Amino acid sequence: MTIKRLFILLLLLAANVQIHAQEDIASQINPPLLQKYVDLAKEYYPKRKMYKASELSAKAKIGTAKAGYLESLNASYFYRPSNGTILDVNNPYSINGFQFGVNLNLGLFFRTPSLVKQAREEYNSASYLTKEYDILLEIDVKERYFEYLQWFNDLKVKNQAYIDNKAASDGLRYKFEKGEVSLDVYTKAKSLTSTASSEKLLAEVNMLKAKSSLEALLGKKMEEVK
Repeated sequence: MTIKRLFILLLLLAANVQIHAQEDIASQINPPLLQKYVDLAKEYYPKRKMYKASELSAKAKIGTAKAGYLESLNASYFYRPSNGTILDVNNPYSINGFQFGVNLNLGLFFRTPSLVKQAREEYNSASYLTKEYDILLEIDVKERYFEYLQWFNDLKVKNQAYIDNKAASDGLRYKFEKGEVSLDVYTKAKSLTSTASSEKLLAEVNMLKAKSSLEALLGKKMEEVK
């Protein structure tokens, strides 16, 4: 076997595995599982919790602003025993029984609607920020999931390429030992196998990085999500 034929054979094997992996990657997307990843990220990720807390805080301010209507009113009452005299220095009441009074703070009363409106707008703003971040977070989860699938399939390609190269190299070693191929051909095959091994390790590292990046959003291992 010549060096040229060896290279062509190994390249065809690698290309065939690569094309097969590219055709299969779309079919590996699991929509229900991906939605679980998105839901977990929205439930766990600290920055999303920060936006949600701001939204709830703004919502609570609406109730506080509405309380201004009650604060603008001041009710009071007085009580004079029925057996008291109408004019008495020590008990100067003119009417027996209860006396009620209501005071209205007009400034606060007329200012309260604008305060309620302001609180509502702040809540709406916080709510929109939460919704915007939910969209961005969902995109981030999907991108990291797709990147994980990409590197997962790349690892399968590189692993298969290494297996094929090693099988070819082992076969050439046997032929080299029998004197059927030259040392140069055998050396080239070993070099290709070494390169394939390095590429497989690099693909594994990239896959693990992508996996770790996705799990950072989920707050748990991917294996724990069913």
